[in-house]
Amino acid sequence: MPEKKVRTVVHNGRRRSTGEAYSPKHNSRSGGIGDHVLANPERKNIYITLDFDGNPTMHEQVDFEKHEREFYEVFRPSLEAQNERYRKKGNKDRILTMDEYREARPPEETILQVGNKDSEILPEITKIAVAKWIDQMRAKYGSRYKIVDVAIHYDEPGTGGGICADGSQSKNLSGHAHVRAVWCAEGKDGWVVSESKALAQLGVTYDDSRARSRYNNPKITFTQESRELFNQLVEEQNIAIETTPARPGKRTMTKEEYITEQLREHQEQLRTEVENLSDECLEIQTEAALEAQRRDELAVEVVELTKKKTILESALRGLEKAVERLKKTIGPIQKFFEKLSNIKLWKGHSALDELLDNDASAYNALKEFEEMDER
Repeated sequence: MPEKKVRTVVHNGRRRSTGEAYSPKHNSRSGGIGDHVLANPERKNIYITLDFDGNPTMHEQVDFEKHEREFYEVFRPSLEAQNERYRKKGNKDRILTMDEYREARPPEETILQVGNKDSEILPEITKIAVAKWIDQMRAKYGSRYKIVDVAIHYDEPGTGGGICADGSQSKNLSGHAHVRAVWCAEGKDGWVVSESKALAQLGVTYDDSRARSRYNNPKITFTQESRELFNQLVEEQNIAIETTPARPGKRTMTKEEYITEQLREHQEQLRTEVENLSDECLEIQTEAALEAQRRDELAVEVVELTKKKTILESALRGLEKAVERLKKTIGPIQKFFEKLSNIKLWKGHSALDELLDNDASAYNALKEFEEMDER
């Protein structure tokens, strides 16, 4: 009898269908416990926070939302620079607080799970696979894909061995993980949250044998690699993985079910595409604001240089006039000395020679006039 295969879950997302960003409060159990959570789980949940450099800290209790608010401070320099550009342009409606920036560009949450409630999975399977997955993802993408916090839940019935909503007993004891990460890219003013820029800076591409589309782009490449890595790490623990898509075919679905499934998939694809387009639009707006700022700075510099040129030209004209006045003053003096040199006194000495022999200051003055005349 062939070994029964199980499916894994590797699901990425940022927002609910309502457009609201996923809250980390559920993950750290800091926002209340839902009805589906066991009051007294046999195994304790695992909570980990990581700083921007990837240094991990384990907690028995933690507030992930507070940690993420502190993590996002690394983006403050670029946000303030962007806000300043908007102020100068009079676009005050585009200015964001840090909380608004975090809401506009929230972390991406990945859910990792092995099997479902009917899969007999031991407690350590998911923990080991998730730990290795995080290490290898950080090793390959960690310079731009910054994992912020991790929660492994054992206190939910579906993967915690409890009684499920349908009254059945879950056989799965391995739990599931919530991994939240921020796509960080280097910008002109510091770090920014940008999935498209981060993937480009990582050098993640797509299948260039086909046209780029919502089904063929760098994010699809990343998602596929992360899913294959998690499956591989689970298989290394002697768990057979089912990789054939579980999507029901048209023949096994009613018309209404098929239409609902197609609409759901299309909605998810559109949501992802809108998020990517929003990132790209914001980046274009930022680049345009930077370019406008550079033009303004150049215009100010041109005005300053023009002022300096006017001042220098005025000074040069003044200097030229002074030289002309000096020449008019020197001319008569030179003629006077010529007359003195033409007056012969005794033994070939002129009146000028006699003056110079007896007056050193007069001699020095004459030498200076001669040097000026040569220049």
